Amino acid sequence: MKRLLLLLTLSVTLQLYAQNPEKRRVLVLTDIENEPDDTESMVRFLVYSNQWDIEGIVATTSVHQRERVAPESIRKIVNAYDKVRSNLLLHEKGFPETSYLLSSIKSGLPKFGMEAIGEGKDSEGSEWIIRQADKADPRPLWIPVWGGANCLAQALWKVKMTRT
Repeated sequence: MKRLLLLLTLSVTLQLYAQNPEKRRVLVLTDIENEPDDTESMVRFLVYSNQWDIEGIVATTSVHQRERVAPESIRKIVNAYDKVRSNLLLHEKGFPETSYLLSSIKSGLPKFGMEAIGEGKDSEGSEWIIRQADKADPRPLWIPVWGGANCLAQALWKVKMTRT
């Protein structure tokens, strides 16, 4: 009986210890419109947007979408989120304001791969990544790459070239 009680106590303690109430900082890179998966992922991401601190959503290129980015598609989904946000708040708090989400939508260069990396190839998206990474926040900045990563690569390139 004592062993069972000890195991139960240990199990509950470990579960409580494993919970991390701190929200993760997230900045998503997406080649939305390349195929339906990113649109579907964005809808799900926003339905759970109270679970993390959204630092930005950057429209990028990819292997199948080399010459354009589609921030307007992200805005369309965020505007749809606005229509259901009040209902989401009935179930749980912490869903970000639509205006905040809209202000965090940025664009990478409409160029593919290494064509978007180097001198003079900064974009609204790469500058935003640097700005968010530079925030005085001890939490790491998580950057899920749903599409092309050249916007992130440009941000890293610029930091490497301009800082000691």
